[in-house]
Amino acid sequence: MFGVGLHSAIVFASAWVGIGTVVALLPARYIPPGAFLLMLLLVPLLPYLWIAGNPFLAILFLAAVGSLLRWPIVYLGRFIRSKFTGEDFQGPKFDFY
Repeated sequence: MFGVGLHSAIVFASAWVGIGTVVALLPARYIPPGAFLLMLLLVPLLPYLWIAGNPFLAILFLAAVGSLLRWPIVYLGRFIRSKFTGEDFQGPKFDFY
């Protein structure tokens, strides 16, 4: 009845958002490793969501990803800008360890 396709892609995307919400609720020292794990899981999930079904759904999921991982995206943008402009990159300061 349910083959591998859009249904499983929606389940995996929903699980990713749920895990992201749990990671966001963890204490601050556990958030960076969880965010990196979520970014690694995002690499195969986004193309799978795009190919398995609806590209609009993949773009909507990408907006949810941007909402959950906003600070890693900001730091990635700062890092890329520092490479082009030659200025010194100031990464995140984790003083809560």
